[in-house]
Amino acid sequence: MRALFFRCVAPAALVMAASLACLPAAVMGQTSRPVLAVFAHPDDERVIGPLLSRLSREGRDVHLAIATDGSKGVRDHAGIPAGERLAAARKLEAECAAKRLGVRELHLFGLEDGGLASFATLARLRTELAQVIARIQPAVIITFGPEGGTGHPDHRLVGNVATQIVQADHHRTIDLLYASLPAERLRTAPPSSPTVNGVADDLLTVRVSFENRDLVAGQEAFACHRTQYTTPEMAAINRTLAHVWNGTAYLRPWNGAMSDPAKVFGR
Repeated sequence: MRALFFRCVAPAALVMAASLACLPAAVMGQTSRPVLAVFAHPDDERVIGPLLSRLSREGRDVHLAIATDGSKGVRDHAGIPAGERLAAARKLEAECAAKRLGVRELHLFGLEDGGLASFATLARLRTELAQVIARIQPAVIITFGPEGGTGHPDHRLVGNVATQIVQADHHRTIDLLYASLPAERLRTAPPSSPTVNGVADDLLTVRVSFENRDLVAGQEAFACHRTQYTTPEMAAINRTLAHVWNGTAYLRPWNGAMSDPAKVFGR
């Protein structure tokens, strides 16, 4: 990987060492370029909140892009119907969270919540995201993988569109990472709702440590999203995430190498 804050873990089947450093001297300049996190809804950034806090705290330009307006995230405790009022409330919550995490610029695309699955909306998402990428020239993009965190269709589609953009020839200087949680640690975590789809531990080959103050920042940013969670629900989710992370954010490269291509395709 190019960015200096990464530590890579090689799959056990490939090497004996538990981990290896990813600090090639020839690409040290990459750390001056921004980091772009891309998610579907206001509140999705909680999956890497502590990581965004650490990066911004250490001087990186962190950008956060949110695809939808969140206007259909109706919860009884909030008492706000679906539509413009809820979208306005969630915009304020997104701004609150971004500020707490030290995000330099928040990009709100305002697309229909729960409505990304159409040709027209996906085209708009691709155009909006490609324009942000072209303008800020990030070193790395972080988004949802195929499992989409909780499995929400919007989550999956945002990750899909980000991947489509990055895999084009002219974006090969950008690293794309999927933010995920290890299935093994999720199985032993305190329960919370909504449940999250885990990823096999050995696939999460990029791991970034963070400090307790970053965990606190992530929790405080999550607390901004009052229309979506009650206080007890937030507390339960925070317990789950704190257990799973244990001071480490888990990611994986979108184009991770096969362990042994010869076993599938021959030599």
